[in-house]
Amino acid sequence: MNFNIFHAYDIRGIYPSEINEEAVYSIAKGYICIFRPENVVIGMDVRISSQSLKESLVKGFLDAGVNVIDIGQITTDMLYFAVGNYNYSGGIIVSASHNPREYNGLKMVKQKATAISSDTGLFDIREAIRNGKERKISSRNRGTYERKEILDDYIEHVLSFIDTSSIRKLVFVANANFGFVCKPIKMIMDQLHLNLIPLNFTPDGSFPKGAPDPMLTENRAETEELIRKSNVDFGVAWDADADRAMFFDEEGRFISGAYITAFISKIMLEKYGKNNKIILDPRVIWPTLKVVNEMGGYPIISKCGHTFMKDRMRSEDALFAGEMSAHYYFRNNFYADNGVIPFLLILEYLSKENKKFSEIISPFMKGHYMSGELNYKVKNIKRIIEKVRSLFGNRGKEDFTDGYSVESDAWRINIRPSNTEPLLRLNVEARKEKLVEKIVDEIEDIINEHSV
Repeated sequence: MNFNIFHAYDIRGIYPSEINEEAVYSIAKGYICIFRPENVVIGMDVRISSQSLKESLVKGFLDAGVNVIDIGQITTDMLYFAVGNYNYSGGIIVSASHNPREYNGLKMVKQKATAISSDTGLFDIREAIRNGKERKISSRNRGTYERKEILDDYIEHVLSFIDTSSIRKLVFVANANFGFVCKPIKMIMDQLHLNLIPLNFTPDGSFPKGAPDPMLTENRAETEELIRKSNVDFGVAWDADADRAMFFDEEGRFISGAYITAFISKIMLEKYGKNNKIILDPRVIWPTLKVVNEMGGYPIISKCGHTFMKDRMRSEDALFAGEMSAHYYFRNNFYADNGVIPFLLILEYLSKENKKFSEIISPFMKGHYMSGELNYKVKNIKRIIEKVRSLFGNRGKEDFTDGYSVESDAWRINIRPSNTEPLLRLNVEARKEKLVEKIVDEIEDIINEHSV
């Protein structure tokens, strides 16, 4: 097995050279070694290789006497729902999220939809396989297998977050990026009588238009163009497994997850009361801190990444968490992220307010400027961060929650290694636009000395 497929949040690699049926079978046994489940939910995304990998995963559990509940083709957040709602011992989705079509992988949870990361068992699974412990997993009795349809229950669950009677017949562009999210969205559209302008709404695991990741600027152009030539209220796009949702105003302008986190924080504190904790990642924090503090909530900054955010949410019993990467988490969603609930909350807010989306989001952006996440391929990430600290550390307050952050009254920097790719990530926010450019230039002078 290629053990490099084990990452901080999940298992992921190129099929079949890095991840294949044999590897997935062993991973099922490794999961049993560490977590000893009684039953496991198994689902898959729309990728061409997912069916074969899922069958091998199922066989691994059944051969070891673990009962399998096969929920078929799903979004990642439907896996979280199934494990949490029906109280199963754990769950796995065969998915490589937003990666190109040649990739596949596994995202795992244990009971109560609790995330499994490098810190909470994922690397233990890797070591169990490396040491041959999984080969000792066997059972005299084969596990039971059943198919379960969860879509109706899932739709009922996500709709419980809003007052469906308040929804106006709004018009929106929705880009499913050929993923399974088109199915629940069509059902919601029918129930709420929405006017949907669909884009890439037929599931297709070959991803004919490239990597199904709307966070990439070049992948947003199609959505933005369709919004501009249509008379719509807003737009939304999901990545292939739909655990991330990205939003656009009525003019087709993309809205950063930093501002959407602030916006949904406001919505959730209005719904559930001010005495609640809101968790955010350290990349860009000022818009959300402003909202949460003004509304009497309690902001908490946590390490980036869906598994780390979920663990922090549980420990703090937080109401909501958001990341700049467009992951949004809800206490009443088993502390897990979901790509449909943010869409519904924004839909509800727009239905109740007689304003354009651009007008509603403008206060969160006013007087705030940011670089957006800049990514660099470099030789020595640790050395660059040390040099950035030596240049900026005496200019402001330092923080090491995730990578390195330093903040003055006028600007703030977060620089950190990616947990999923061999990249250095930089975010700068400031009170003045030209100040962002100035700081980025200073840091890029350091980075250019170490570029590949």
